[in-house]
Amino acid sequence: MFKLTIIMTSLLFVTSCAATSHKLNSGTPVNIYGVSSLSPKNGSWSVITSTGYQVALGTKLTDNSSGVINMSLYQLPEFPSDEAFLSLVVKHRASSPDIGRFELKENTEELVNLNGATCVKHRTISQDNNAKIDGNKSAVMQIEYLGYNCIHPFKKSVGVHTEYSLRHFQGKEHPELTKNAEEFFSNMQFKEF
Repeated sequence: MFKLTIIMTSLLFVTSCAATSHKLNSGTPVNIYGVSSLSPKNGSWSVITSTGYQVALGTKLTDNSSGVINMSLYQLPEFPSDEAFLSLVVKHRASSPDIGRFELKENTEELVNLNGATCVKHRTISQDNNAKIDGNKSAVMQIEYLGYNCIHPFKKSVGVHTEYSLRHFQGKEHPELTKNAEEFFSNMQFKEF
């Protein structure tokens, strides 16, 4: 449901797919059922996957760094309160299987409003102990995630997960990450189905 595994798969996939996928112009509409945003102004982004329920974009940066944006829908139960939604999101985000590859370094989650939707905003930093780089070599890299899990304002039984992530070597941070991610999120619009 909220698993980070979708993003992990996308991060691994972007290194081989970004060169051959459909490139997006800056500001191109990015849509799934009931939600839209605009492709980032920064970098050269490509479509990794696109269905009515999920869209994933990827970009390759210098020094084997890569970025992924994911936007997807999932089914939600009814919640008696916003705090109950927060509790469910926190529980499910923490339930990813421990395969030994990823090490959680930092994680914060908070209730917020995003463009009219009740959301849980997260910021997570993990260490990837087996990142694949040039010629399938293994390396230790850091992955930063900024994202939201939202209750769709027009259909409370639909959840919207959106996340902007960046994989890079430690010491090669990208200070523009938060600004770029928040720009993508601020362009999100929730629409009737």
